[in-house]
Amino acid sequence: MRVFMGMERLTFAWLAFFLLAFCPQGAAADEILLKNGDRLSGTVTEAKGGQLFINTPYASGISVNINEIAAISTDNPLTLRFAGTDVIRGRLLTRDGQTLVVPEEGRGELAISLNQVRSINVPDILWSGNVFLGGAQQSGNTDRMSLTFGADAVRRGLEDRFSLAFLYNYAEEDGEVTTRNAYGAMKYDYFFTPRFYGLLSVELLNDKFKDLNLRAIVGPGVGYQIWEDARKALALEAGIAYFSEDRRDGEDDSWFTARLAAVFRYELTSWLRFTDTLILYPQLESVGDYTLRNDAALITALGSSWALRLGNIWERDSDPPSGIKKDDFKTSLALQYSF
Repeated sequence: MRVFMGMERLTFAWLAFFLLAFCPQGAAADEILLKNGDRLSGTVTEAKGGQLFINTPYASGISVNINEIAAISTDNPLTLRFAGTDVIRGRLLTRDGQTLVVPEEGRGELAISLNQVRSINVPDILWSGNVFLGGAQQSGNTDRMSLTFGADAVRRGLEDRFSLAFLYNYAEEDGEVTTRNAYGAMKYDYFFTPRFYGLLSVELLNDKFKDLNLRAIVGPGVGYQIWEDARKALALEAGIAYFSEDRRDGEDDSWFTARLAAVFRYELTSWLRFTDTLILYPQLESVGDYTLRNDAALITALGSSWALRLGNIWERDSDPPSGIKKDDFKTSLALQYSF
């Protein structure tokens, strides 16, 4: 009997060990308590632009305003970047109303304010951009073909930003070319403060039907970043530029001009975004004459980095050469991939 009871205890012990060692346990989760009492449980992925992002069992990419967080606890270490070059990796927890970092290096707990955190799990240098392609084909009574290709990219560093853009349009009807132009832009921004920056911009345009071999616009300026977060962005810029036009048939010309610009982005919903870049070049030597370019787009997310892009570009020259119209409008629908 004693032998049987001993074997029974041994069996239960092995069974308990097996359950503890091999059966799934409750999954650890990060927890966030908001000031309004709501509680989120999941995995903190990153934080930037004043927003913290968390994946939950029922949704991914949920964003929370950092200012609305009352308490936070993470099970896995995070990489926290502060103003300047300070970087700490560790777990977050809240105790007695105070946010603490428990560093991986074995150092003691460090009290912080979440408002001091510049980013979480986001490298100091980020690349982002888009590539899009659209076109149309018609045959029969009318033979018509059009193609639009574009790409843009932004490199965002701790103290600077470098952006590139390219756009090519081509169309023909009944075998005759009706549209052919290429546009390129580069801009470098250096941030003196988190919002105020200096800039150097370059724009190039080739357009057969505007009698342009090359229009080049180069100049410095300053800008102010009013908004810049995951949902919205707005920057205003002002400066001067050297404006040069190399024409196919007409007389070449060059002059100095002011440069005024506004760059706007707004996320209307989780799947719909609007962007607009307006650049105005009022001439300094001839009051009332100006050149304008407005590039607007409505982007509808399809999932997995793909989207539909409805774009419209308005270009205006208040005093064009003889035979050239003042306004040009280009509207296109394209498939876009974001990275």
